[in-house]
Amino acid sequence: MCTSGRFSYLPLLVSFFLVGAANAQKPALNKGEFSGLIRAGIVASQIHNDDIGGFNKFGGTLGGGVFTPISEELNLQMEINYAMRGSRKRPNPKSGDLTTFAIEPHYVDVPILLKKFIWKFEFEAGLNNGFFLFSRISDPNFLLPTSVKEFNRYELAANLGVNVPINEFWHTNVRLHYSITPASGRLQFVNGFSLLGGAYNNAITFSVNRVFYPKD
Repeated sequence: MCTSGRFSYLPLLVSFFLVGAANAQKPALNKGEFSGLIRAGIVASQIHNDDIGGFNKFGGTLGGGVFTPISEELNLQMEINYAMRGSRKRPNPKSGDLTTFAIEPHYVDVPILLKKFIWKFEFEAGLNNGFFLFSRISDPNFLLPTSVKEFNRYELAANLGVNVPINEFWHTNVRLHYSITPASGRLQFVNGFSLLGGAYNNAITFSVNRVFYPKD
């Protein structure tokens, strides 16, 4: 199959989202009113400093949350999500390297976000509290770098994203996730002043959200 055929539906998909955004209206919410949402999606991730690189690890996410206006321009949103992150080494037949490896830490995430409408889009930014549950390793004999041995129980991360409305009740969401504190290992001073060390989760989440507004 040719490359152009693989992406033949991409312009149509983008047009669908843009038309939906153009038709969707910003809902009128009052202070003190809480709206809910449920979300499901896929996660593409890597672990910075694991000597592998590339957003080659795919997982899932599922959860929900609530949001409420705190001003005429801003909404405050809190979620509880189950999320898979991690890293995957792909084989490289051209170089004769056929080895593959994947590590998949599982988290309960509690993001706290500020959201603001700009035109028909809703941008979001905030902090994510990640609580490590367990991890799965595809090959226990694979030689891991020293920066990825055991995952820390808590990970603080920055989140940045955008909601693209399809209609009033359905949104698509793209969200970037970057660890602020190490997901594995520890920061330490080098030469008395430089902070180095640890491994960090990088992830991109693509989700579909169903929003529930208060009844009149």
